[in-house]
Amino acid sequence: MKYSGWCATLLTVLLSGCQYSKAAPVHAALIEQTTPAMIREIQDAIVALKGGTAPRLAHNVFMQQSTLLLEKGNSLDPTGQPILGSKEGGITGFELQKRADQCVLYYPRTKKYQVLATVPCVINPQQPERR
Repeated sequence: MKYSGWCATLLTVLLSGCQYSKAAPVHAALIEQTTPAMIREIQDAIVALKGGTAPRLAHNVFMQQSTLLLEKGNSLDPTGQPILGSKEGGITGFELQKRADQCVLYYPRTKKYQVLATVPCVINPQQPERR
């Protein structure tokens, strides 16, 4: 009798533990209003995730879409003209996500993300939940 009671208790603990270990849902997100400080934090997150130099971002970054595509441009000569044949090419994508209560910048190429501590975001109603 004691053995069956112990097994029932263990089973209850294991099942309740599984309930709490579920990963937080991931949603595509938007920023309602940006500030220069938020844009700097996003730039810093991009550099932390992929390296290189901080890209120039629009003042309304992530306000209409949850994705950001960055294209490498041509190298420029000292006068600002593109150098023929210098097209580096390549597009890098990022996604603004809401993970539990945190706003994060996700880099699909490496499957890593950077928490954006001072960037408040909301779930994008246009896009479904991510897994």
